[in-house]
Amino acid sequence: MRQSFRRLLLVPLLAASFLLSGFSPSATASAASVLSLTATSNPSGNYVALNWTNSDKSQPYSYMLYSKSAHESTFQSIPAKDHAKVLNIYPVVAPIVSFTTWEGKNYTLPKSASLKMWMETPNEYDSKGYGKGLISVDTVSISDFNASPDAYLKNADGSYKYDVLYFGAWDAFASQDLSAAAETKTDAFIKTGRGVLFGHDTMVDNDQISMPNFFKLVHYCNIQTIPHYTVLGSAQIKVAKKGLLTNYPWKIGDVGTVLNVPLSHSNQLAFGDVWMTYQQPYTYPNSTAATGSGGQGTNTFYLTSWSNCAMIQTGHSNGEATPDEQRVTANTLFYLAQITTDTSWNDHKGQDLDAPDEPTISGVTHNSNRTQYTVQYSSQDNATGYQYYVEATGQNDGAKYDSPVISTSLKTGMKGYSIVVDSKPNTVPDGSITATSDSYTFSRPSGSSFYIHVAAVDKAGNISSVAHYPVDELVSMTHPVSISYAIDPNSNMPFTTPDIPITNHSTFPVKVSVVGLKATSGIGDAAPTSYSDWNRLTAAQTGSGIALGVRIKETSGSGWTVINRAVPVYAGDLMSEVPLGTLGANGASGNLALTAKFGLAWANARTVSHELTLDFTIRIKQIILKIWKQAEWAENVLHSVTFYFQ
Repeated sequence: MRQSFRRLLLVPLLAASFLLSGFSPSATASAASVLSLTATSNPSGNYVALNWTNSDKSQPYSYMLYSKSAHESTFQSIPAKDHAKVLNIYPVVAPIVSFTTWEGKNYTLPKSASLKMWMETPNEYDSKGYGKGLISVDTVSISDFNASPDAYLKNADGSYKYDVLYFGAWDAFASQDLSAAAETKTDAFIKTGRGVLFGHDTMVDNDQISMPNFFKLVHYCNIQTIPHYTVLGSAQIKVAKKGLLTNYPWKIGDVGTVLNVPLSHSNQLAFGDVWMTYQQPYTYPNSTAATGSGGQGTNTFYLTSWSNCAMIQTGHSNGEATPDEQRVTANTLFYLAQITTDTSWNDHKGQDLDAPDEPTISGVTHNSNRTQYTVQYSSQDNATGYQYYVEATGQNDGAKYDSPVISTSLKTGMKGYSIVVDSKPNTVPDGSITATSDSYTFSRPSGSSFYIHVAAVDKAGNISSVAHYPVDELVSMTHPVSISYAIDPNSNMPFTTPDIPITNHSTFPVKVSVVGLKATSGIGDAAPTSYSDWNRLTAAQTGSGIALGVRIKETSGSGWTVINRAVPVYAGDLMSEVPLGTLGANGASGNLALTAKFGLAWANARTVSHELTLDFTIRIKQIILKIWKQAEWAENVLHSVTFYFQ
C-alpha cells in the first residue's frame, strides 16, 4: 500500500554576498486639495475608522464614501449612516395586515406594504423588530407615488426625506409599473447617491413580464433581463459573499450558510456583487443555471447589489417573509444608506476577509509507549487591504470633488487552530477552536494509522485551508522536519548544509529511494554535466540553474545494510525512482547528504526552493510454503515524505 504525504519546510538560501535595494516614490495630494481623508484600522472591532475634513466652509456639504478591497477591481460607494429612513413604495392589492410597532403605534396597511411591519414590530429576536430601531419605514402606494413622486420624496425646501427607497413586496409588483415621471424622479434620487432596493420581478422586460419604466433603471443594479421568461429558484438560499451586508446589523452567516426563505425565483442575470444564491435542488421545472455572454453573470442570485442599488427576490410569495428573509432585508436596507453630512464613519464593510495561511505541520512526537502524541504547527494571519476616498457634494450648488485615495489594511490576528484527528485523509475541521498554542497533544486513536487535520482561524472567523498529516505506525521512522542549505561564493566552503538523519524504529529493514528532486521556485535545475568547469560560469549561467543532488553519506559503519547507489542523485538527471540503500531495523540510523554543483558569479541574493521526495519501503521475509522451505521477499511501500528546501 502506498501512502504519500508532504511537509512544507521553508528556510532561507543565501546565494550571494550582497543585496539590491530600491525605493518607491510616495504620492502626495495636490496642495489645492480641500478635502482630506484618514483611515485607521480597528482590529478588535473588525472595522476601519474613517475621518475626513473639508476646509471649504462656503456652503454645507454632504458626503459619500467609496472603497475598494484588494480583491475588488472597482470602487463602490459604501454605507455611511447609523440610521436608515426608508420609503416603501408598494403595489395596490386587496389583502391587508394590522400591527403595532415597538413605539406603540397601530397600523393597517396592504399586505404588499409589510416592510414596515417587518422592520418595526417587536419579535422574539429583537424588541424593536428586525430593523433593531435603526430602520424606520414610511409607506406610499405606487399609484400615489406615480402621480406626484416629489411630494413623497422631498421636503418643502427641496431636500430629500429618505435614505433608501424600497419597491416591493408582491409578485411581479402586481403588474404596476413606475410612471414616466416617477422613473425620472427615482433616477435623480439614485444619482444623488441615495439607495434603492428593487423587489421581485420589478426590473424585468421579457416575453411574459414587462415593466419598461422600472427596466430603464436596471443598469444601476448591474443586471440584465433574460428575453425569454426563464426562472430558477427555491425556498433555500446560500450566502455567497461575506461582508457588511451579511453581518450588520444582523449576523447572517459565513459563506456557505443556508437560509430559509419563501419560495421565489430569479428572472435576470446579475453581474454585480452577488450576496446570496439559490440552493439546489432548484424548485422550478427545467431550472438551469445560466450566465451571460463570455460566461459572466448568473441567474442563480437571490440578492445582488451594485454601489447604492440592489435587487432582492423578496415578494414572489406575496408579502410572506421568514425570519431569515426579514433579517437579510434589514441588512440590505442599512447597507444602501450611503449619504451623510457627518465627517466620520466606522466602516464595518471594511473587514478582515482574508484567511490565515494554511498551517505548516513541522512534526509529530509521542511519549515512550505511544499513547500520547503531540503535533507542532504554525501559521500566519493575513491582512485585507482597502483603498478609500470621500466625495463631497455642495448642498447649495451641487458641486462635487473628491479627496485623494488612501490605503490601509486590517488584520484581526490569530484566534487559534481547529484540529481533527481521525482515520480519514481529507477531513475539514469545522472552525471551532481546538488549541490556541502552536502544539496540540492528543491520545492515540485506535488502528495502525491516522490523520491529523489542522486549520488556522483568525479573530474575524476566517478559516484557512487545511493541512493534512498522516501518521503510519506500521513502521515508525524518524526523519528531519527542516533542511536548509546556503551558497556563499566568498566562503572557503561555498556549499554548506546539515545532514539528513533517518532512524528506523521498526523491526523490519527499510529501503530508501529518491522519487523526486526538483526546483520549485527561484532558479531552474541543471544537469551535473551541463558545464565542464562550474567555477568559471558567467553571471547569466550562474543564475540559470544549479545541480542539486542527494546521496547516502556513509558507506560503512552505519545502519545502512545495503548501498544501492554510491554517487549522488541529481535533480537534473532524475528520470525515475532511484534506490539509495536499505536501512537496518530496530533503531538503525543513517544519514543522507545534499550536494550541489553551481556557479560562483551571483549578481544578487537569491531565494530558491527545492522539493525532495523520498519513498520508504519495508521488506518483510515470509515463509510462503513450509513444505517447500522456500523464502520470498514481499515489498510494501509504507509512505513517501517530501522535503522542501529553500
